[in-house]
Amino acid sequence: MSRTQLAVWLSFPARHYTPWARNQGYVLLLVAALVHLVVSLVIAMGQDPRWGEVLLAPFCLTGLFWGLGLLNVLGSYGARKRDTQEAPAREKALAVWERLYYCPRDNVAFEPGVGVPFHPSETREYIFGFRNGGASR
Repeated sequence: MSRTQLAVWLSFPARHYTPWARNQGYVLLLVAALVHLVVSLVIAMGQDPRWGEVLLAPFCLTGLFWGLGLLNVLGSYGARKRDTQEAPAREKALAVWERLYYCPRDNVAFEPGVGVPFHPSETREYIFGFRNGGASR
């Protein structure tokens, strides 16, 4: 067993995304809006433009940014909602995780006073499941 694998097993589980990933959708929407505005102005300064062309033609260039931006914004909304729902369980799991010890001789992790040793690969199941009343995630 490598030390890095042991560190992964015994580390507290991170969220599935970073805070920066939440804001990427807004950045993409801002870039799309700016590019859309510039292209619309360029088309509007042309000879005899129609408003349909001025407003809809830039979507050929910015449609991908609009789509990905909206997808990221809606996804981050779901992530925020899931964070709110999971916050109490994560706090309890962190409290349990902070009390864990690792025995390198026996290759087990344990919580003093509980008397249930477990393999380090089962850390996540232990802190989220067993110690929190056996409730599933």
